[in-house]
Amino acid sequence: MTCLPLFIVTVIVVYSINVAVGELQLRTDCSTDADCDAGLECSREKCLIPYDSDEPCKSGFDCVHGVWCSSPPGGPWGCRMDFRCKNGECDDPATECEDGICARKEGERCTGPCKQGLTCRHSTCRQP
Repeated sequence: MTCLPLFIVTVIVVYSINVAVGELQLRTDCSTDADCDAGLECSREKCLIPYDSDEPCKSGFDCVHGVWCSSPPGGPWGCRMDFRCKNGECDDPATECEDGICARKEGERCTGPCKQGLTCRHSTCRQP
């Protein structure tokens, strides 16, 4: 038995959660990193948590574009799942660089974000 089903469920749940930020003060008015509090990064005009930061996240909306909030079993939540394209390319042939993110193609398993216009149904990126 593999951990893949648990991973897929975790990714789907984490990606779907939209909770209040709580004590973390994320601002929506930045144009550069200098506009953000220490430890945050300006991403799409919002001060967000960068990849692999020690700052805890509550949802994927707390992380910079292309990074998901996740937690290892029993561990703390953090912006640890990086789906951003490296130099405009993706290593996995099941993905395509789209809007700076390595997005899963139609018919591929939802082990990351699906391409625009697709949704994750029955663990596969599909047309809605």
